[in-house]
Amino acid sequence: MKHKPDLILLTGDKNFYGQTRKAWVSMDVQRIENRLTSLGYSITRYPVRQVYNQNFALTGKTILYSFSQKENVRQYIRDIIFHLSKSNRIIPSFDLLLCHENKGYQELYKRELELTGLRAWYFSSLEDIDAYHIPYPVVLKTISGSNGKGVFLIHNKPDLINKVRTLTHVGFWTQVDLLRRRYFRRRTYYDYPNHDDYLDYLQYREYITRHQNFILQEFIPGLTFDTRVLALEGKFFLARRHTRKGDFRASGTKKFDFNFTPENALLEYAENIAHRLNTPFLSMDIVHDGKNYSLIEFQASHFGVSAITKSRGYYIREGSSWNFRDNKQDVEFEIADALDRYLKRTAE
Repeated sequence: MKHKPDLILLTGDKNFYGQTRKAWVSMDVQRIENRLTSLGYSITRYPVRQVYNQNFALTGKTILYSFSQKENVRQYIRDIIFHLSKSNRIIPSFDLLLCHENKGYQELYKRELELTGLRAWYFSSLEDIDAYHIPYPVVLKTISGSNGKGVFLIHNKPDLINKVRTLTHVGFWTQVDLLRRRYFRRRTYYDYPNHDDYLDYLQYREYITRHQNFILQEFIPGLTFDTRVLALEGKFFLARRHTRKGDFRASGTKKFDFNFTPENALLEYAENIAHRLNTPFLSMDIVHDGKNYSLIEFQASHFGVSAITKSRGYYIREGSSWNFRDNKQDVEFEIADALDRYLKRTAE
């Protein structure tokens, strides 16, 4: 890369750039900035809220930004980053921001990129479920949630109906209001002569019901672990996550294995996924069904970093071979160096 671009670093409040030990614990942003400066970049840092509220004119810039696990902050960041994406290069891409804590959009984006894997269906309610052939058992996932939360094994259609109803249960006072509207409310609207109280009740009940977006994903029986792969622009840090006895979920068990030798096919699969998603940082949850690898979920920022901090090192492709290196660095340096390698690789 002949000229290294000036970088804009957008953080959350109090210089938050996630994450390290937990979702609410930031990396040391100053260390990231110092590392990038030592690599020849000019860095300007702003809290993301300043971009709009202080009316900064950002055009033609390369922007690295922080994600968030908090839904209101994530929505705020989505608005700002979408606006900036119209006239700047944003890292990660806006599609990958939409994928963050949104398993539904992940499935849409995987389909767009023709990433093969487990079959999945994306719904906002049970209304049209009968239009699809669902091969039970399947895994139901709410579109957000981590550590195994919002993930359920569904054995049949009645099981699915019961689980979705549980997820969308309305409160006591809402039920009282629905009873009032159903049996005790009589209204006449002279300007709407076709008004019908019972039809209005049905429509209102549908309107106020708390719906829950969810995906149904093909279930692989007998899995005892999945593999978390963190791809940092050519470096691959790995961890196995084992299931508990009697539970199909590996996420959230805290049963990690950082000392194992992966198959080359796993590394090649992860490398292909990282290349297709075109991002310097990527966390992937990968399973093997005995024949093929499949990408279950992924995040392009604000993911757990224990595969870096607790593993002995990383794998790297050298020619046609995969080799292990045990000279890992602190997380902040790994992030900064991955961004540097990515910008060099993608330089025009």
